[in-house]
Amino acid sequence: MELEENNVPEESGNDYVEIYSKRAIFWFAVLASPIFGGVLLAYNLKAAGYKKALYIVGIFSVLYTVICNVAIYQYVVINKINLNDFRTTNVDPHFITFGFMSMGLRLIGGFIFTQYFFRKYFPEDDYYPKSIFTALFATILVKMILAYIAALFQLEIIF
Repeated sequence: MELEENNVPEESGNDYVEIYSKRAIFWFAVLASPIFGGVLLAYNLKAAGYKKALYIVGIFSVLYTVICNVAIYQYVVINKINLNDFRTTNVDPHFITFGFMSMGLRLIGGFIFTQYFFRKYFPEDDYYPKSIFTALFATILVKMILAYIAALFQLEIIF
Protein backbone atom coordinates (compact mmCIF):
# COMPACT_ATOMS: atom_id res chain seq x y z
CA MET A 1 0.00 0.00 0.00
CA GLU A 2 1.50 3.31 -1.06
CA LEU A 3 0.92 6.63 0.60
CA GLU A 4 0.00 9.53 -1.56
CA GLU A 5 2.02 12.68 -1.13
CA ASN A 6 -1.10 14.83 -1.45
CA ASN A 7 -2.50 13.57 1.87
CA VAL A 8 0.33 15.13 3.89
CA PRO A 9 -0.81 18.48 5.38
CA GLU A 10 1.25 21.43 4.30
CA GLU A 11 2.82 23.55 6.98
CA SER A 12 2.69 27.25 6.40
CA GLY A 13 5.48 28.89 8.37
CA ASN A 14 3.95 32.38 8.50
CA ASP A 15 0.52 31.45 9.87
CA TYR A 16 1.68 30.08 13.22
CA VAL A 17 4.05 31.38 15.83
CA GLU A 18 5.44 29.50 18.82
CA ILE A 19 4.50 31.38 22.01
CA TYR A 20 3.78 30.66 25.65
CA SER A 21 0.19 29.59 26.24
CA LYS A 22 -2.44 31.59 28.05
CA ARG A 23 -2.42 29.02 30.84
CA ALA A 24 1.36 29.33 31.29
CA ILE A 25 1.17 33.11 31.52
CA PHE A 26 -1.66 32.92 34.06
CA TRP A 27 0.09 30.44 36.36
CA PHE A 28 3.44 32.19 36.20
CA ALA A 29 1.71 35.46 37.18
CA VAL A 30 -0.15 33.76 40.04
CA LEU A 31 2.47 31.42 41.45
CA ALA A 32 5.66 33.39 40.81
CA SER A 33 4.75 37.07 40.43
CA PRO A 34 2.82 39.28 38.00
CA ILE A 35 6.13 40.44 36.59
CA PHE A 36 7.00 36.90 35.50
CA GLY A 37 3.66 36.54 33.72
CA GLY A 38 4.26 39.92 32.11
CA VAL A 39 7.68 38.84 30.88
CA LEU A 40 6.20 35.73 29.25
CA LEU A 41 3.47 37.80 27.60
CA ALA A 42 6.05 40.36 26.45
CA TYR A 43 8.08 37.54 24.93
CA ASN A 44 4.96 36.40 23.06
CA LEU A 45 4.36 39.90 21.74
CA LYS A 46 7.95 40.18 20.57
CA ALA A 47 7.73 36.81 18.81
CA ALA A 48 4.52 37.88 17.08
CA GLY A 49 5.93 41.27 16.06
CA TYR A 50 3.86 43.57 18.29
CA LYS A 51 6.66 45.98 19.24
CA LYS A 52 4.44 48.80 20.56
CA ALA A 53 2.37 46.43 22.68
CA LEU A 54 5.58 44.95 24.07
CA TYR A 55 6.35 48.24 25.83
CA ILE A 56 2.78 48.66 27.06
CA VAL A 57 2.73 45.18 28.62
CA GLY A 58 6.21 45.64 30.06
CA ILE A 59 5.35 48.96 31.71
CA PHE A 60 2.02 47.59 32.95
CA SER A 61 3.59 44.49 34.50
CA VAL A 62 6.23 46.53 36.33
CA LEU A 63 3.71 49.12 37.55
CA TYR A 64 1.20 46.47 38.60
CA THR A 65 3.87 44.57 40.52
CA VAL A 66 4.97 47.77 42.28
CA ILE A 67 1.37 48.69 43.14
CA CYS A 68 0.73 45.18 44.52
CA ASN A 69 3.88 45.29 46.62
CA VAL A 70 3.08 48.76 47.96
CA ALA A 71 -0.48 47.70 48.82
CA ILE A 72 0.73 44.60 50.64
CA TYR A 73 3.47 46.55 52.42
CA GLN A 74 0.96 49.17 53.55
CA TYR A 75 -1.34 46.45 54.88
CA VAL A 76 1.55 44.91 56.81
CA VAL A 77 2.61 48.28 58.25
CA ILE A 78 -0.88 49.49 59.15
CA ASN A 79 -1.81 46.24 60.91
CA LYS A 80 1.67 45.79 62.42
CA ILE A 81 2.00 42.23 61.16
CA ASN A 82 5.13 40.37 62.16
CA LEU A 83 5.95 38.24 59.13
CA ASN A 84 7.86 35.80 61.34
CA ASP A 85 4.65 34.86 63.20
CA PHE A 86 4.07 31.85 60.95
CA ARG A 87 6.66 30.00 63.00
CA THR A 88 4.52 30.18 66.15
CA THR A 89 1.30 28.35 66.93
CA ASN A 90 -0.65 31.59 67.49
CA VAL A 91 -1.21 32.88 63.98
CA ASP A 92 -2.44 36.45 63.71
CA PRO A 93 -5.70 36.67 61.70
CA HIS A 94 -4.18 39.59 59.80
CA PHE A 95 -1.46 37.23 58.62
CA ILE A 96 -4.11 35.02 56.98
CA THR A 97 -5.78 38.06 55.42
CA PHE A 98 -2.35 39.17 54.19
CA GLY A 99 -1.93 35.84 52.39
CA PHE A 100 -5.37 36.01 50.77
CA MET A 101 -4.74 39.62 49.74
CA SER A 102 -1.43 38.71 48.15
CA MET A 103 -2.93 35.74 46.28
CA GLY A 104 -5.94 37.82 45.20
CA LEU A 105 -3.76 40.55 43.71
CA ARG A 106 -1.70 37.97 41.82
CA LEU A 107 -4.90 36.31 40.54
CA ILE A 108 -6.17 39.69 39.31
CA GLY A 109 -2.85 40.26 37.53
CA GLY A 110 -3.02 36.83 35.91
CA PHE A 111 -6.56 37.50 34.70
CA ILE A 112 -5.58 40.91 33.30
CA PHE A 113 -2.69 39.37 31.37
CA THR A 114 -4.74 36.50 29.97
CA GLN A 115 -8.23 37.89 29.60
CA TYR A 116 -7.32 41.37 28.39
CA PHE A 117 -3.84 41.48 26.85
CA PHE A 118 -3.58 37.91 25.55
CA ARG A 119 -7.08 38.00 24.04
CA LYS A 120 -6.44 41.42 22.53
CA TYR A 121 -3.28 40.44 20.67
CA PHE A 122 -3.90 36.72 20.18
CA PRO A 123 -7.67 36.41 19.60
CA GLU A 124 -7.42 33.11 17.75
CA ASP A 125 -5.60 29.96 18.70
CA ASP A 126 -3.25 30.16 15.72
CA TYR A 127 -0.07 29.46 17.61
CA TYR A 128 2.01 26.54 18.74
CA PRO A 129 2.42 26.41 22.55
CA LYS A 130 6.03 26.84 23.57
CA SER A 131 7.56 24.64 26.26
CA ILE A 132 7.71 26.33 29.66
CA PHE A 133 10.79 24.51 30.94
CA THR A 134 13.24 27.29 30.04
CA ALA A 135 10.99 29.92 31.62
CA LEU A 136 10.43 27.72 34.65
CA PHE A 137 14.17 27.20 35.11
CA ALA A 138 14.83 30.95 34.77
CA THR A 139 12.04 31.77 37.24
CA ILE A 140 13.32 29.32 39.83
CA LEU A 141 16.86 30.63 39.38
CA VAL A 142 15.79 34.27 39.80
CA LYS A 143 13.64 33.42 42.83
CA MET A 144 16.54 31.53 44.44
CA ILE A 145 18.95 34.42 43.84
CA LEU A 146 16.47 36.92 45.29
CA ALA A 147 15.85 34.68 48.31
CA TYR A 148 19.60 34.37 48.86
CA ILE A 149 20.06 38.14 48.69
CA ALA A 150 17.15 38.65 51.09
CA ALA A 151 18.68 36.13 53.50
CA LEU A 152 22.01 37.94 53.35
CA PHE A 153 20.36 41.23 54.26
CA GLN A 154 18.35 39.63 57.04
CA LEU A 155 21.47 38.09 58.56
CA GLU A 156 23.35 41.39 58.05
CA ILE A 157 26.24 39.69 56.26
CA ILE A 158 26.40 42.36 53.54
CA PHE A 159 28.14 45.51 54.70
